[in-house]
Amino acid sequence: MPESVPTAAKPAPVVQVRDMDFRYGDKTALHGISLEVESHRVTALIGPSGCGKSTLLRCINRMNDRVAGARVSKGEILVKGKNIHDADVDLTQLRRQVGMVFQKSNPFPKTIYENVAYGLRVHGVKDKTSLDEAVERSLTQAALWDELKDRLNAHALGLSGGQQQRLCIARAIATMPDVLLMDEPCSALDPIATLKIEELITQLARNYTVVIVTHNMQQAVRVSDFTAFLHLGKLVEFAPTEELFTNPREKLTDSYLRGTFS
Repeated sequence: MPESVPTAAKPAPVVQVRDMDFRYGDKTALHGISLEVESHRVTALIGPSGCGKSTLLRCINRMNDRVAGARVSKGEILVKGKNIHDADVDLTQLRRQVGMVFQKSNPFPKTIYENVAYGLRVHGVKDKTSLDEAVERSLTQAALWDELKDRLNAHALGLSGGQQQRLCIARAIATMPDVLLMDEPCSALDPIATLKIEELITQLARNYTVVIVTHNMQQAVRVSDFTAFLHLGKLVEFAPTEELFTNPREKLTDSYLRGTFS
């Protein structure tokens, strides 16, 4: 009898959310969320306004810690197998490991170069050659190097809206995070700039694990490998994007996708 060939082990998810409740004071904003984010994939969070998408995203790098009374009241979140609420977790290191790009571009009032180098300097990188290499790498990965390589000392606030958002992406990936969180990164952009960001997201997944919040369901279809649908703070359905959009398991998901949701 021939020997069986062992099946290759599935790589461990980069982010694991396990039966998590999240509260703002007395209000429970997320209920029993369980979710696994695969490495080098794009995971989209969709759902109506106020459903908890951005709250869930901000839980992954503890950005919600800045809100008084906000806390995980049950369950846990692991990044690369480590509980991010363990007592020995350094928030600065966590946010180096889990970068974030916000809805509205927020470049610092500094030069293009210093915007990208900022996180590296915070983490103690002083060597100019290392900084130069990181700035070029990050701007290249953000599809900005060719546009800006001769303007690195120009003020970042002089860039167009789309360029500013790509600069913020370059700043977020300069520290080479494991995970890149993106909270509606295209909502303030015109269609041409949006297309560039969407193309960029696909390219970034080659090097990073991406989690994106979007209100645009067509955008989720275009850029993501997996999609999670949230409603009233609960995870209704999580599946490969094509499967969720073409054959949703839950009636609520189907209703939302069809536009008959109320």
